[in-house]
Amino acid sequence: MPQSWLIASVIWCPCVTDMVHLANVLYLCSYLVRDILWLRVLTILAGLSLLPFYGSCSDHILWAPIAWNLVFMTVNLVQIGILIHERRPQLLAGPEQALYRQVFPDLTPGEFRRLMKLGEWREIANGSTIVRRDSVVLDMLVLREGRLEVRAAGGVIARLKPGQFVGEMSFLSGEKATADVIATEPSRVLAWSQESLNELLEKKPALAFKIRGILGRDVVAKLRAHGTGVAG
Repeated sequence: MPQSWLIASVIWCPCVTDMVHLANVLYLCSYLVRDILWLRVLTILAGLSLLPFYGSCSDHILWAPIAWNLVFMTVNLVQIGILIHERRPQLLAGPEQALYRQVFPDLTPGEFRRLMKLGEWREIANGSTIVRRDSVVLDMLVLREGRLEVRAAGGVIARLKPGQFVGEMSFLSGEKATADVIATEPSRVLAWSQESLNELLEKKPALAFKIRGILGRDVVAKLRAHGTGVAG
């Protein structure tokens, strides 16, 4: 068989014009979706679309591309399983479920469970100072029950209610606290070590993006309600 005829048959093989174009369309769609789960699903479908080409549209089977495609699809299948596991509905305890609905609805159930495992519940006595002005803030907290006041220069500049954060500005900026935060009644908070939280978010960029969005909205709400000198 003349080599030129073989090359022409490969170029005009239907699986080249159909399956390769289909694979590229699927890859393009995967770049357009925002949900990482759908990105992985479309990538697997694109890889599957290329297998007929690798297997039959040449004078020999292209084993190396087939093997690499199978490796990529296996990795994506494992990641899809992890994503589905994280997103599965799961009953939470009363306080945790309330906190999830009130503060963290942007997170998947799996992401929220991972965040909960990293934090610890703390009971705050009335009159306790949990953040001091000009100090390094080691923890970030979210108020679950009770009331907290943000004080600076002898005056109250904000009163925090359940669902609001303490130490989020320091977490986002790395700066010291700009005010004192004092409990005005017995309170309960969920606290995270800033160091541990940063380590988690470095490993989970998607979670980091969501958490920073939640904290940003909290800061904006405080600034609108109380002005620019609000929190630590």
